[in-house]
Amino acid sequence: MRFPMFVELEGRKAVVFGAGTIATRRIRALREFGACVTVIAPLVSEAVEELGRAEEVLIERRKADRKDLEDAFLVVAATDDREVNHQIYEWCRDDGVLVNVADKKEECSFYFPGLAKAGNLTAGVCAGGKDHRLAKQAAEDIRRLFKERYEDKE
Repeated sequence: MRFPMFVELEGRKAVVFGAGTIATRRIRALREFGACVTVIAPLVSEAVEELGRAEEVLIERRKADRKDLEDAFLVVAATDDREVNHQIYEWCRDDGVLVNVADKKEECSFYFPGLAKAGNLTAGVCAGGKDHRLAKQAAEDIRRLFKERYEDKE
């Protein structure tokens, strides 16, 4: 059971290891809430490349290094390599840095919720890492409700 908590990300450093589909979703969510995102990956998808060209993220095309955690508020391990993700988890655990490990919920110190926003209203939905479809459906239902009732509220 996880405690739902809203934290200030504006201007805080977030490091995302990996640049595939899951990493891209995480990067976009972090940017939406004002995090300063650094992406560490030897290969970068076109979507992440576009974010770099737009100066939305800093991209470093290389392998992960423990030094990448310096000054990080939170980390996302979303590479396509289980061993690398596990190593990042261990570094974060040892250094006390919040980490989301895309391929192993047991190694996450926080989960990414399904998000619904309208004006200043934000809701996050999580199913404890057990039922992503349920969380996704609930977030979609909340988005519809927000659109119907709160979209114009600021």
